[in-house]
Amino acid sequence: MRVKVGLITKPFGRWGEVKVKTSYPPSFFMNKKVYVLNRVYKVNKVKKYKGDSIIMKFEGVNDINQAEILRNLYVEVDEKDLEPLKEDEYYVYQLLGCKILDENYGFLGTVKDMHQWAPYWTLEIINDKEILIPFVSEYIVSVDVKQKVIRTRLPKGYVENF
Repeated sequence: MRVKVGLITKPFGRWGEVKVKTSYPPSFFMNKKVYVLNRVYKVNKVKKYKGDSIIMKFEGVNDINQAEILRNLYVEVDEKDLEPLKEDEYYVYQLLGCKILDENYGFLGTVKDMHQWAPYWTLEIINDKEILIPFVSEYIVSVDVKQKVIRTRLPKGYVENF
């Protein structure tokens, strides 16, 4: 299985480099085999840019025109190439699509997306309305990625404010 690890936002410079939005550090990609639209590329060079962006150079992409073709495409890696996680750590792709079951409100919806807006990640839940839940131990009771279920304990009044 392949996992999305970044989004190519635009070419960078004239020599085929691309700007990639990702939560992974540059060292994760160095000399790694990645996929863009099922085509395999070797990462020859990678460096940190601003915020959550890095600059990557793929082998065989040598000018701005070749890099432009990759704009708005996802960078993927084989799941086996992901670094192992510690206990109670999860990859974003594992949480997407999980059902949210709350102790006070019952079924709230499914995880549509995740955002890193503060020192923590936030779950974006879609059902009848959009609900944002900080992915912190204060609200998250348990996560079962195999069953695709996240159990939460939100305070009274939390859901009504959305």
